[in-house]
Amino acid sequence: MEFSKLLNSSIKLNIILIISFSISVNSFILFPNINNAFYVLFHLTFIYLIFYHYHYYLYVVAMVYGILFDLLLLNFIGAHLITFLSLLIFFVLLKRYLIRLSSYQIIFIYFITLIVLLLFEQFLANLINDYKFNVFLIFNFFLISLIIFIPTVLLFNKLDK
Repeated sequence: MEFSKLLNSSIKLNIILIISFSISVNSFILFPNINNAFYVLFHLTFIYLIFYHYHYYLYVVAMVYGILFDLLLLNFIGAHLITFLSLLIFFVLLKRYLIRLSSYQIIFIYFITLIVLLLFEQFLANLINDYKFNVFLIFNFFLISLIIFIPTVLLFNKLDK
């Protein structure tokens, strides 16, 4: 039996979450865009898991990664944890409306959710932890999101098949 058949797509996406989390919190001083790219990839993977592989275990995943991101990047618990759990609750409330959308509308919502999530994290980090709102970092996240969005969606669709 082939190894890839042993793992379902949810497990593969969780492995991508672990790898992208690990790389995004490590500091590559020479290449900070690598950290930012994997940070965006983590968010893309998490949103994809919520949209297409929703399960109650994602609340535990959101709590663990939210706390770890907050402690490792901000040294305080708050911004990521609130954002991830809010996204899950928001998805549960809008789930019946999202099912009715076409695939192009879902991809558009998926991208907008990513951008809003990154902005909301920056806003909460500024509000809760006095983290300086960095416009250059937001622009960098947006540019990275534009570059890796379509290849990531194609990769995730390939993993689901």
